[in-house]
Amino acid sequence: MKPVMAEVFNSWQGEGGSVPGSAFGRRQIFVRFAGCDLHCQWCDSREYIDASKVSRWRYEIEPFTGKFEYKPNPASVEDVVDAILRLDTGDIHSVSYTGGEPTLQIKPLKALMGKMKELGFDNFLETHGGLPELVREVADLTDYASVDIKDETARATEGWRALVLREVESIRILKEAGARVYAKLVVTSGTKIENVRWYAELLKGLAPLVIQPREPIEISQERLMELYREVALIMGRRDVGLSFQVHKYLHVL
Repeated sequence: MKPVMAEVFNSWQGEGGSVPGSAFGRRQIFVRFAGCDLHCQWCDSREYIDASKVSRWRYEIEPFTGKFEYKPNPASVEDVVDAILRLDTGDIHSVSYTGGEPTLQIKPLKALMGKMKELGFDNFLETHGGLPELVREVADLTDYASVDIKDETARATEGWRALVLREVESIRILKEAGARVYAKLVVTSGTKIENVRWYAELLKGLAPLVIQPREPIEISQERLMELYREVALIMGRRDVGLSFQVHKYLHVL
């Protein structure tokens, strides 16, 4: 039950915006798992997609310094817990489990989330949501969740529509377990408005949606406004927002 890790560090949550369930602008400790079963065109953690090639993981030695030390993979849950506790600055909103895709390593993820709950931390799950049967295993340990809705332009997998339906099912599972959850949609200039309407219909009454332009931003403000308006007309004006990767503008991880 040893996880293959990528990194553990202390930073700001830069995504999510103002919708309920978001931890935007809050201090978090990020726990990044290696390995993902999707291949999104704009993945910003591409070096961690193939877990078999991640021979070591890094952990920040002092909070918010960007100074790291390394340990070999696979890691031990105990070493990851120790790294998290060393980075606790007393103002941590929650521990974010991200990737890659953390649910692919469900046993160590569940053990780690359980241990952090015992220690009094809230858990924030960042997942593509494509594996609802695995999401279910950690739903009762999840306080907050960000679940992707993969747009067709992501080219994440051949079965794009089926993936979206599984993502929505993961949102439903997390919400029923009591997690505060929102959906995140990365959009491009090629995003089809009819697809966005479909996502909004699926999410209506279930969870709010944040629209996040792919970085570097190439979609126009006018197009963003158009997509936002279409979502609001279907889901309601309070259940849509914009999200940007603000941590990149702050030049932090």
